[in-house]
Amino acid sequence: MPYCTVCKQYVDYEYDIALTHGDYLHTSCLIKMQMRKDEIEVILRRQGSQLLSSLFVRTEITDEEIISEEKVENLSNELTKLKNTLISIYDFLPNWPPDWNERKLHLIQQNGSICLSCGEERNVYLIHDLPLCEGGTNELDNLELICKPCYEGMYGKGDIFGSFTLKASQSEFSEQVAEIQSAIENKQKIRFDYKKPNAKTWMTRVVVPDRLFNIPNNRDSGETLCVEGFCELRQDTRVFALERMQALEVISEHTELEKYVAIYQ
Repeated sequence: MPYCTVCKQYVDYEYDIALTHGDYLHTSCLIKMQMRKDEIEVILRRQGSQLLSSLFVRTEITDEEIISEEKVENLSNELTKLKNTLISIYDFLPNWPPDWNERKLHLIQQNGSICLSCGEERNVYLIHDLPLCEGGTNELDNLELICKPCYEGMYGKGDIFGSFTLKASQSEFSEQVAEIQSAIENKQKIRFDYKKPNAKTWMTRVVVPDRLFNIPNNRDSGETLCVEGFCELRQDTRVFALERMQALEVISEHTELEKYVAIYQ
């Protein structure tokens, strides 16, 4: 049985996170680290603000508010370690990481707002080189900046920039697409069985869908049709490839009522 890469305790296959490089992580461990990082940042910001204001305004600071230089240094070191740990986890999350905008800014600071395709300085978007659904990661060397005209020129309109359009080659998914679009418009949930590329079994997912979009395949000229939405199992926004879904159904109040009636009969 796998164990959490943070606390080294066993994880639950259903409720915890499988990282894309093979490690596992307790959802609770990730949340605790994120909360601790936020807590330390608040403490250090407050300390910095108090020191700055004391230079211009004579204010009385109580003993409880005073933080020693040693404690400030310890908190700063702890914050650095937490950030590094979180970055190493975010690199291999199976979805877009919480620091997505920071990663985009990092690349812009390194190379400017230069489109990788046309070389022009424009308003750019951050995308994966190798898509997550094909084994890509959130590591910086798998991320690239691309402008809207170049993206649409290579992959067609829609996707991450606009409305979704079903391609002729994706006609086999037309029924599922119609159901998902209806669920999006009516703010309904969808239920389906999903199997990851390396998984041996199917797992039932309940998702609140947000959008349908195509992810370009780097290995060929095709695209992978996906739905993005909030996954109740993982308690996070996830992306699911339609080609790995089966037994799709839109969950309505009527559907849920029938399920509970069947259980208690």
